[in-house]
Parts: sequence; structure tokens; C-alpha cells
Amino acid sequence: MRLKRFLVRLRRAVPLLTWMLVLLVLTFSFPLLNRIHKAETLFNADTISWNFAHMAEIFRSVKVPAAPLPRPLPRGETLQLPEQFRAFGSMQAVAQFLLDTRTDGLIVLQDGRVVFEQYRRGHHAKSRHISWSLAKSMISALVGAAIHEGRIKDIMDPVERYAPALKGTAYEGVPLKAVLQMSSGVRFDENYDNKDADVVRLARTLVLGGSFNAYAKKLKRTHAPGTQRQYSSFDTQVLAMVLQGASGLPLAEYMREKLWLPLGAEQDGAWLVDSEGMVMGFGGFNATLRDYARFGQLYLDNGFVEGRPVVPAEWIAASLAMDAPHLQPQRDQRNDFGLGYGYQWWIPEDGARDYMAMGVYNQFIYVAPATRTVIVKLSSNDTYTAADYLPNMQHLALFRAIAAAAVAASPSRDAATSGAAAGNSP
Repeated sequence: MRLKRFLVRLRRAVPLLTWMLVLLVLTFSFPLLNRIHKAETLFNADTISWNFAHMAEIFRSVKVPAAPLPRPLPRGETLQLPEQFRAFGSMQAVAQFLLDTRTDGLIVLQDGRVVFEQYRRGHHAKSRHISWSLAKSMISALVGAAIHEGRIKDIMDPVERYAPALKGTAYEGVPLKAVLQMSSGVRFDENYDNKDADVVRLARTLVLGGSFNAYAKKLKRTHAPGTQRQYSSFDTQVLAMVLQGASGLPLAEYMREKLWLPLGAEQDGAWLVDSEGMVMGFGGFNATLRDYARFGQLYLDNGFVEGRPVVPAEWIAASLAMDAPHLQPQRDQRNDFGLGYGYQWWIPEDGARDYMAMGVYNQFIYVAPATRTVIVKLSSNDTYTAADYLPNMQHLALFRAIAAAAVAASPSRDAATSGAAAGNSP
């Protein structure tokens, strides 16, 4: 009789236990399911802009805290953007181009002063926007700081000296300089439209979990380091590994100490991280429009902030040198957009000596020493991967036209400089 009563009670309890088990499974799997759902709709036209401003909440992330006393960005006389700009022999309307490329924010600094600042599509001054590959240039700045400190001894050191996990991979024996110049000789498929491409598989780690760094074991070397340029996001992930090994700190902490605090950043930055806490060094940084502009101004000022060195001036010069033939602009290489390459910076082919940090879906930091101009454009362009869409050189023409207008409107403008700037459109 007692056994019978027990069995009856057990049958009644089973549905409850089942629902409790289901609830428990859902509780622990919800973050993963949510990441999967967000990943599937990340670039949809109706959600992309919101997603790009909330990446650090959608996926795993770690903060880079703002400076306790943010450094002010002084205001200058308001700039009227030019109505048109010339690109490849035809005129384009600035307002329409900004609309077509789904601009979320645009800021212009002239002589270190904000002369234009505009937010669109629901973004605002405190919106943290994903940088994508624009972050590669920030990683480069940190490598320069680590070399200046002596944490990295020589730019020709093999990367495994600082990142032992790279021993036994295709990166073993590759000099740090070759990796900085996207010339590691290690094959990495960067085709975003191919679901089996390396860059897509690597990005899945952000969603499903696992280790970014472990992907190095899957890659093969195809040519000698330092002989050919092949754009590779994993080269920048290697730089992140090197920085973490050389500094002995998580990269987010090292960035706060060596870059974010000296810049006087006014808002927290955030790195996307894998399930092991390693940053997505090849494109996972998130920050505000104004703090990206502070970084651009740092490079314009040769690595100084208010007279204090942050990144060595000689490092900035070396970053823009393009000191080998394969780094020079090569218009026959479709993926290079007709631009040369330095230490994780894009450099136009002519003598203007302006340069850019670039990220997919139209993220830009443009620096023009000749006109003393910095421009940051953040976007969520859902048409970016269309087969006929290659607007990077059009953006360069736009930025040059804005810089020419900014220097012409500056109270301290120099007529010769202004004329030179106006003649530099593609």
C-alpha cells in the first residue's frame, strides 16, 4: 500500500519536475539563444542601426572605463558641410551620400576643435558604436606604446616570443612587423559573403562560445612572411595576443592604462570578448563618436595629448611609411580599394599624406595633417556587402572635400594649405 501511494505521488510530481527541468534549461540557454537570434538579424535593414549601438549588451563584453576627468573637446566655429563633392569625375550630393551610406554619426575636428557634430538614426552623444576593423588601428597604437615601454623588445621579434600559444601554428617564426603590415603569409579568407570563410567562422565564436585565439591552429602559411599583402583579421588577433602576453595584463586593462585614460575619454569603451574573456582584437571595440575623434586627434598631434607623449611620434611615422613594394597602393587588387597599407592604417596613393582607419559597414577615422582635420563617420550600412558597392574611395573624396571646407572656414586658415587640400580629391 505504501509503495502504491508513493508511485501515485511520483506520477503527479513528474509533470512538475519536467517543467522545472525545462525552466532550468531555458534559464541557462537563454543567453545563447538570444545571441543566436541577434546574430541572425544583426545586419537586417530594420535592426542594424540599433544593433550597432548595443553590441556590448548583445554579446559578451568587458569595459574600458572612461577617464575620471574627461578631457574637453573645445568647440570651434560651426562648419557648413559642402553641398557636393567630386569623386571619379562626377559630382555627388553630400546630404544624399550621407543618407545612402546610413550614417549614424559624423564629427569634424579642425585644429582640435569640434566644428561639426551630428547624430542620426536614433544615435546620440553617449551611443557606443561598434568599430569593426577600425579597431585595428587602435591595436596598432597599443603595440607602439608597448614597444616604447620596452615590453616588446624588437619589431622583428617572432610573435610567439610574446604569445607562446602561437608555437606550432602557421604564425610561428613570423616577425611582428609582417603581422602589423598584413603580410604574415598566413592564409585567411576574409569574404563576408561566404558562410564558410575564416572570418565568418571566427565571428561565430562570439555567438556560440569558444576561443578566438585557438583559430590560429586551423590556418596554413601560403607564402614567406613580409613578401605579400593579404588583408587578414586574424593578423590583428595575433597582435592582441602579443599585447596581452607582453604586458602581462588583459588587453582591456592595458588599453585603459595606455590609451583611454591619457586620451581623457568621456565614456566607457567596451571590447567584445569570447567565452574565455579574450578580446575580439580584430574588430570588437565599441566607443562613442567623440572618443573615436579623440583617438584621431592623438595621431594628428603626433602621439601627444596636451604636451604629454602617449604614442611615440616615431611609431606614427613608421606606421605610415609603406616601406615595401607590396604595401604600396595597388589598384588591381579589388580588396585593397586602391589604398596602401601601413601598421594597420590605410593610406591613399597620392602625396597628400592623409590616412584612414576603416571598418566594414562604413566606419572611418580620417586624419589629414596638411589641413589639421580629423573626421569620424560611424554608419550601419546594410547595403555594404552588395556586389556593386565599393564606396571607400568615395568616402575619401568626401572627407577631403569636408577638410578643404573646414580649413577654408578656419580663422587661422592658410591660403596655400587650403588650395592644396581642395586639389586632393580622387
